[in-house]
Amino acid sequence: MKEYRIRPREKTFDFLNDLDEEQKKAVLESSGRSIVVAGPGSGKTRVITYKIAYLISQGVDPSRILLVTFTRAAAREMIERAKSVTGRELSEMLAGTFHHVCNFFLRKYASYAKLERNYSILDREDAESLMRHARSKYLESRTKEEKKFFPQPSVLLDIYSYMKNTLKSLKESVIVKNPRYLDHLDEIEKVFELYEEEKRSQNVVDYDDLLFLAYRLFEEHPKIRDHEAERFLWILVDEFQDTNYVQYKIVEHLASKHGNVVVVGDDAQSIYSFRGARYENVEDFMRVEGTKVFKIQTNYRSTESIVKLVNGMLPSKAVPKELKPVKKDGMMPVVVRTWDRYEEARFVTQRILELFDEGVEPEEIAVLYRSHSHSLELQMELTRSKIDYRILSGPRFTESAHVKDVLSFLRIVTNPKDKSAWIRAAKLFYGIGDRTASKIADHAYSYSEEGFDAVEMLSKLSLPGDFRSFIEILKALKKMEKPDEMIEKVFSDFYSEYLERTYPDFRERQMDITRLVEIASRYRNVEQFLTDLSVAENVEIQRMGAQENGKVTLTTVHQAKGLEWRVVFLISVNPGDFPNYLAVLEGNIDEEERIFYVAITRAKEQLYISYQASGVSYPFRGNKFLLRSGESFVDRIPPHLVEYWEVR
Repeated sequence: MKEYRIRPREKTFDFLNDLDEEQKKAVLESSGRSIVVAGPGSGKTRVITYKIAYLISQGVDPSRILLVTFTRAAAREMIERAKSVTGRELSEMLAGTFHHVCNFFLRKYASYAKLERNYSILDREDAESLMRHARSKYLESRTKEEKKFFPQPSVLLDIYSYMKNTLKSLKESVIVKNPRYLDHLDEIEKVFELYEEEKRSQNVVDYDDLLFLAYRLFEEHPKIRDHEAERFLWILVDEFQDTNYVQYKIVEHLASKHGNVVVVGDDAQSIYSFRGARYENVEDFMRVEGTKVFKIQTNYRSTESIVKLVNGMLPSKAVPKELKPVKKDGMMPVVVRTWDRYEEARFVTQRILELFDEGVEPEEIAVLYRSHSHSLELQMELTRSKIDYRILSGPRFTESAHVKDVLSFLRIVTNPKDKSAWIRAAKLFYGIGDRTASKIADHAYSYSEEGFDAVEMLSKLSLPGDFRSFIEILKALKKMEKPDEMIEKVFSDFYSEYLERTYPDFRERQMDITRLVEIASRYRNVEQFLTDLSVAENVEIQRMGAQENGKVTLTTVHQAKGLEWRVVFLISVNPGDFPNYLAVLEGNIDEEERIFYVAITRAKEQLYISYQASGVSYPFRGNKFLLRSGESFVDRIPPHLVEYWEVR
């Protein structure tokens, strides 16, 4: 006998009762070209999830819905929630990151993209290795001097990635990423050509190719574009403010048939322009005639007092919105004035200890900052007070490669037997590899053991590369006593330029070294300086990962996006620090406004914003002397929305 199963009835729209009125309106009325401007803490994930559920309940086949998110985790979460609401299996629905979706199309139409279908995808490390190969191939016939000053593979890959994701020319990309190489455009272009030849011959693509080649596929093959656009009756895009130009164009191509594209985002929280993200995509999308705009502005995260401050600090170029708090009253945000970073660190540490006494758990507290280097004094103070913390913004300060590089010179001066310091410092100089560096370290150790001056004895040797430059710097350092002067010498003589050649994020690394100089200026001798750093850093490095109970979180604002805490400290809100002085010099204050906005929206119950009264933010930088002056976010805060504390 044949078995007959009764199919369960579709769920009614009762699930929409879980939404507030603004969310419900966005779910029910968004059709055609629609944008949902979602304020922080307003439940944007819920809107997308319930939009999927609503479409399914309306009879839309899951295979005709495309969901694009910025993380695989976000896609999984939305799909799982939609499945639980509808009771439907959604495996036929194409959902995932832009790279996942583009990979789907490239596999399907590989031959049109001049690929074999079994192509491999290079991760960042593999792509950099292949770029290194292309660079070496091009430089084979070049002089040693030309090789020495040519950008390193990571720098080249950064320029290449920006060029592909923004559709800008090579010249425009170099101007943005590293203007010092404007005289090398022809050479860089030839390296990029070799890099692309290698990828084609090996049947591999990098992450940027996944986007760029999919974009070009739709641009150059209208029939393919129309076929795929016909399939997708609905397109839903999360975090639209973080899309770059290529991603924006891909969305437009796929929505070209039915026009049902619902994007969700908040231009006020677009903080990834360094990756090519365009907050202007939100404006461009809204500008198209017939676009429906929905605003969800009920804030479920923060207290009324914090929400009032958030409304008062809306970035100047953002879509107008006014958040409405669900949580009433609450402690007013506090602006704290300290004399310097050490006093700031002591204040934050003391207040955290008081919060512990009040019953606040460590994992409910976060300290945010614009740059990772701003956290060093606090790390030292927390360690002294035996407060456990985790770092989300990368390795601890003195574990970062560039800081360790500079400190290796100071270690040599204080302890000439330190072989690892000799090896690390020596390898920074052109023409000195592992073998030569080890030989230098062995000689230095032997000379020191025998009671000789290692630097003087080494200066008599004839070794390859820039060995003489290395020895001359060490000779100069041996005549100095103050650690800040020694670091400045290393930085100005060669290391600043080395960073520019070697790292895509050289500006941030240069700023870290100037911060190190500022910290070192408080010490009279090198030994005490190195000892204090070692004590503060002698803790297991916490890598970014799952929530860790019993630990306070320290993180940059960029890493904090999407997270929230009961208590938030935002430190070093000084002109030149936050807003970042490079952004001010480049006239990019808009992005700094958005980063500040993201920072203050992370707090649920208590928010402390601290700044320093003392003058110099960065000491000497090249031939410039930079003072802590200019644009101040603290001055922008409406006085009636905060309390003012002064640490004495």
